[in-house]
Amino acid sequence: MSLMTVARPAFRGSRTAPAPRARLRVVDATPKTQSHAGFVALCITLVVAGLLSALMLNIQRAESSFVLSDLRGEQTQLHDTRVTLEAELSMKRSPETLAVEAERLGLVPSPSTAVLRLSDNEVLGVAAHVDPTDSFTVITPFVSVAQKDVARIERAIAGVVQGG
Repeated sequence: MSLMTVARPAFRGSRTAPAPRARLRVVDATPKTQSHAGFVALCITLVVAGLLSALMLNIQRAESSFVLSDLRGEQTQLHDTRVTLEAELSMKRSPETLAVEAERLGLVPSPSTAVLRLSDNEVLGVAAHVDPTDSFTVITPFVSVAQKDVARIERAIAGVVQGG
């Protein structure tokens, strides 16, 4: 076997000066740790603030629930009052009640009636003449008791409708 030799290229360039060495210093065996107390305190503060705000929101919601319950009860009571007043007003306006009240005031029924239609101002029916000897004059300085009740009930219904 034959041995061959390999030639290496020669390095022809300028040599640079070796890099300066870093200065060595003495290091403690245990590295100094920084305190994380501020970060921990911040985290705890944020958690406590979040819990307190959730608690306050829950308290407000519960209080609002009680207020809503009270308002619903009041609404039911006002509705019942309105229904009662409307029934009382219907009773006061009924022909039977008006006839009884008219008789109590001394009024007599007319033998015939006539109706005025307001849309065209036409009189429907024939009104009988009242005998002057049977007539009487009713002086009412105040509104009758039935009219006072009707006015009071209408005001109460208007108040209930406006209030709820």
